[in-house]
Amino acid sequence: MKYSPKQYAQALMDSLESVGPKDQEKVLDNFAQILAENNDLRLFESIAEQYHKLELAKKGIKQLEVMSAHPISRENEQQIIEELNKLVKGKVEIKKTTDESLIGGVIVRLDDQEIDASVKNQLEQLKQDIIN
Repeated sequence: MKYSPKQYAQALMDSLESVGPKDQEKVLDNFAQILAENNDLRLFESIAEQYHKLELAKKGIKQLEVMSAHPISRENEQQIIEELNKLVKGKVEIKKTTDESLIGGVIVRLDDQEIDASVKNQLEQLKQDIIN
């Protein structure tokens, strides 16, 4: 049976919470051994990302992906975080990525929701309006 990165991350979190600090290294060694036996070491990055999301959720923090055409300045990042904190009624952590094909604007993703405020999307909508 194959396990998803989310399932591995949850199992690791449960295991680490059930042992004392001195036994955590042993749990991590066993976890790495299980990944190797299942030929799933390639999933390590995804598992680490899912584990981080679980840690944030435990603290009541939501992780959002913000994609922009150009790197976001610190000032703009703070403004985005403040607005998103209001929107989700809680604390957020943003994961920034860039995609030059967006031309301008941003795309914000939270779980299965997406807010597309990119210039590329606006141009596509304008194109559809003209065609129709």
